[in-house]
Amino acid sequence: MAGSEARASVSMSLRVAGEVVSVVLDVPAGPAGVDDLLPALQALDDALVRHATEQAERSGRRISCRAGCGACCRQLVPVSEVEARRLAELVRSLPDAERAAVEERFARALEALSSNGLLARLREPEAILDRPERRRVGLEYFSRGVACPFLVNESCSIHPDRPLACREYLVTSPAQHCANPTPETVDQVEMPTRLSRALMRFASEEPTKPRWRPLVLALESTEATADPHPPRSGPELLRAFIALAFEE
Repeated sequence: MAGSEARASVSMSLRVAGEVVSVVLDVPAGPAGVDDLLPALQALDDALVRHATEQAERSGRRISCRAGCGACCRQLVPVSEVEARRLAELVRSLPDAERAAVEERFARALEALSSNGLLARLREPEAILDRPERRRVGLEYFSRGVACPFLVNESCSIHPDRPLACREYLVTSPAQHCANPTPETVDQVEMPTRLSRALMRFASEEPTKPRWRPLVLALESTEATADPHPPRSGPELLRAFIALAFEE
């Protein structure tokens, strides 16, 4: 990876819902892999979320998500293989006692998901591709009441490093509805594009077959696969990702 090499600042102005979102992103100046882009993509996602939030609030809708409300942290959270590797690295970097506590929460979560074949299905995400199946598995997952292993006192313990899918999930409906979410009762903030899904496609050898896994499986083997992109600089790789993320 190019994380310790020279860096480059990339200024971008993206037209989003008829408005311009400007952002400056930091990437490796030299040859880079998809994993190297993750910090920049997190910053870009935060900028898009801020814009979507401001648009919602201008229309009279208020974000109801607050620290201490962890209902959504019991949903099936899909993460790219890139993010899974980053989360595994993050856990390994924790002090021994804290790492052991997080690993224990992961183990308890997997145990709670192991009955009736649910965990086995989660380990084969490529079989959960069509929308009806994703919804069915997601509802079964949510029914188990399994909290994200990073949830502590109903708040995210890795908030700056949380997955893109978590950053993109905001609601304006009453918070009490999140404990029993349905399309009729939960009003999500609409995103102009979901970088979480784009990253799953961008890191895949076949963009039509996104590579992802449930967050709860992030500590299982996440060895990097062959980079599907030809060698190029960080700015060039970032622009290629932007083109995919905002393609029509």
